[in-house]
Amino acid sequence: MSTTSTVQRPRRFGRALLAAVTAILAAGTIILTGAAAAQATDSGGDGSPTGCSQTSTVATVPIHGSRGALAGKAIGELQLRWSWSCHGNWSRVVLYGGMYSNPVTVEQVVESEGRRASAYDPNLLTGAGGTSAWSPYIRLANSQSTACVQAWLSSDFGTLNYHTNGARLCV
Repeated sequence: MSTTSTVQRPRRFGRALLAAVTAILAAGTIILTGAAAAQATDSGGDGSPTGCSQTSTVATVPIHGSRGALAGKAIGELQLRWSWSCHGNWSRVVLYGGMYSNPVTVEQVVESEGRRASAYDPNLLTGAGGTSAWSPYIRLANSQSTACVQAWLSSDFGTLNYHTNGARLCV
């Protein structure tokens, strides 16, 4: 029994040592390179509109700030987009740049013909030139169908409090 016990201890110690070294290396990698960038999460729809051509903006509504220096100012816009090649609608949020430096989480939904597609984009940086985010598109049976888009922008927008601003439109 004592022979088996001494053989198993070095294996346990080796496994523990390997786990500790792996954890230290992983922590060092995160410290040196930074955490992995947040990625968008899409659900529903028929695909990304990046492959669609013949696109146009059907309707636009401004998204206004609600606090601090941005209260009442347009900080971005929500767009209902259409593509003839994909025969579908999607939502796009355009964030204006140069107004605040804090990251923004964008959630958006497009609905039409009883179907729904959504996108969640955490920690977007607007920078000086702004940025945009979009949902998957929904292929429509009838190009005249009513479509609704809705978006929520969450950040502290350069204020002391984290809050959400949004917009909705139906066409």
